[in-house]
Amino acid sequence: MKTFNFKFTNTHDLESFIQVNNINKSNSVLVQIFSGSFDVEILSSISQTILQNIKEAKIIGATTDGEIMHDKVFTHSIVISFSIFTNTDICISYIDDIPLGNSYNSGVKLSKKLIKKDSKVFILFTDGMQINGEEFLNGVQSIANNVVISGGLAGDNGKFKYTLLFYNNKILKNAVVGVSLNSKILNVIKDYSFSWQSIGKEFTVTKSHKRKVYEIDGITPFELYKKYLGSKITHLLQDIAIEFPLIIQDGQYHTARAPIKILQDGSFSFAGNVEEGSKVKFAVSSENILLHDSTKLALNMSSSSTQSIFVYSCMARKRFLNKSISADVSAISKLTQVSGFFTYGEFYTSNDYSLHLLNQTMTILSLSESEEKINKSDIILQNDFDNIKINNLSALSHLIKVTSDEQSDLNKTLEQRVTQEVEKNKNTQKELYNSIKMASLGDMISNIAHQWRQPLSIITTCASAMQLHKDLNILSDEMFESYTENIVTQGKYLSETINTFREYIQDDHKLIDIIIENEIQTTIKLLSSTIKNNNIKLIQNIDFNKVTMIKLISGELSQVIINIINNAKDAFIEKNIKNRILTLELSNNKKNCLISIEDNAGGIKPNILEKIFEPYYSTKSKEEGTGIGLYMSYEIITNHLNGNLYVKNTTSGAKFFIELPLNIH
Repeated sequence: MKTFNFKFTNTHDLESFIQVNNINKSNSVLVQIFSGSFDVEILSSISQTILQNIKEAKIIGATTDGEIMHDKVFTHSIVISFSIFTNTDICISYIDDIPLGNSYNSGVKLSKKLIKKDSKVFILFTDGMQINGEEFLNGVQSIANNVVISGGLAGDNGKFKYTLLFYNNKILKNAVVGVSLNSKILNVIKDYSFSWQSIGKEFTVTKSHKRKVYEIDGITPFELYKKYLGSKITHLLQDIAIEFPLIIQDGQYHTARAPIKILQDGSFSFAGNVEEGSKVKFAVSSENILLHDSTKLALNMSSSSTQSIFVYSCMARKRFLNKSISADVSAISKLTQVSGFFTYGEFYTSNDYSLHLLNQTMTILSLSESEEKINKSDIILQNDFDNIKINNLSALSHLIKVTSDEQSDLNKTLEQRVTQEVEKNKNTQKELYNSIKMASLGDMISNIAHQWRQPLSIITTCASAMQLHKDLNILSDEMFESYTENIVTQGKYLSETINTFREYIQDDHKLIDIIIENEIQTTIKLLSSTIKNNNIKLIQNIDFNKVTMIKLISGELSQVIINIINNAKDAFIEKNIKNRILTLELSNNKKNCLISIEDNAGGIKPNILEKIFEPYYSTKSKEEGTGIGLYMSYEIITNHLNGNLYVKNTTSGAKFFIELPLNIH
């Protein structure tokens, strides 16, 4: 057995890679595609290229939350693994269009298609959003109860919208795909690295249904997390909750369940089932602990027979380790060829062949058609391992102390962790905000170009007319003064446009006193071409003679207004609204000023309305939107400017409200 891994660049390089490594001459080839890209055209061309060049290729794959190749971790890339077998039969199959709630049956049906007399291992990938992983595994186990199961739930880069699966030349939604490796000599080794420590008080899940938990100890999960992690986490919980999973006490195995979505009623959706009556605890870990355990796992495997290793690891682990995630697979990559992906749930087979859906875990599948065992422990740097081990012991002793302390100490420890996350989150938010602002500069430059065309045309016309009248000796003083006055007026307008643009792009994050009427007027100037070119009628119910002082970070309110108006413009176009009207109003009371922006595009669907400010949530296609604009607008108004941003449907469309505190002396 031999595996070759390829990071996709283009189909020409893919074809060359296949030919140079003689993969096209092999009769038994398993191809796994791990894709952070959702470009169907590219994915189709990949499978076509593989099948055209390798007649006996069997292709399965999934979209991901990150791709693994050798000692590197990628995002939004495509990693392709080619495994060549000499004495192993490969059988692949799939099931698609699976009805909701039919996960168990899909596991049964797929296993019946894959199971053979000499089946040693199933590699299974399922839809990451529609399939219940535990019920699917229960169905698999009812048929294949003496087979090692590996793989996991597909991902979609943390957006939690939809995932894709690959089967030969098919791209599937709401499906399951799998391969069985059938052989008398195939050596299969599986292992995992968990590395999370349960701490503090034990709780009881008092109300739940499958993956959704409504109450723990009689209160919502949101209130529980808020109570024990501290009130600081309230507005950050969606981002950092996965770093504080719940550990389910279940006999020998303590299974982690990562919260992946916080709902408005305070309930949580977890990455796996959480049964009513389950006993759970909070869990914490550290970078040192995780890296120590993955290095130890590599050392344990270093004396085994291994020719290929596949890693199916949790997306929460990737987010927790962040920039250190490549180190999690570094030691393993020194043993042999390594590839895999980050999942929304990992499949693991225990020693008694019972199946488990894991979270927060890195699972390893090692395959070999050789009995030869080569000790490679010397290539794993023992000094590095010892250093990690020392740090790990220190960290573990701290966790043990926390476990035995009072709950107030638990709160203190967790709030320290949250404080670190707050700071990290601030830096991430700033980077994201700046990237969004830079992305919009192209539109602003286009607007300036449109705004400059008319005054430049007038200047050119005046200059040409003056020259013509002079050549004909009919240029009077009155005409000269009229033309030059017009040129000066247009020149001032051009200069004002540049000043407006400069104010928008300046990178000064200090709160300063600003007249909000002037800020709004400046923003409308920036958008004037967008409004005109899209035939939008703008109604401004604003008294521009008034002076309303507020504290702002220069350009940030403009960014929010631009986001909202651009979204309204897109809604007009998408819904083919003919009579397009935007109404912009400004009012204030003794404490706050209120800006409202209302369109007549028909409003936002109720099921979308509650999610509109969530990160990565977008009603647009993936080519048109990322779902970041309104999320960042919300962050700017609520966190940067201490205000409030919300939206309501009206009889004609959607109405956004921006509420900001007045600068009262």
